[in-house]
Amino acid sequence: MSSRQSRFSDLPKAAVEALRHGNLIEAIRIVSRERDIGLKEAKAHVEEYIASHPALKKKMDKVLAEAQQKFIRWMIGLLVVIAAGVTYLVIQKLGM
Repeated sequence: MSSRQSRFSDLPKAAVEALRHGNLIEAIRIVSRERDIGLKEAKAHVEEYIASHPALKKKMDKVLAEAQQKFIRWMIGLLVVIAAGVTYLVIQKLGM
């Protein structure tokens, strides 16, 4: 069990650095490439590492929350632009 745990807890330095910058996907790619394993297994390694480091987990949770907020703002902006376009087309059609 301890060899499995050390395998999970020791990530390549580049992967740890990517996590510190909030880049989960890059960390998974690095682990996959450097350990010559699939993305699913690399993701499990990275998630185990994050779970074993509470400060890093807190940071990753914050990064995820910020990404979700940005996505929601982007979608709202897109919907406003679409609504404005549809409104313009309806006004043009009624004006003719």
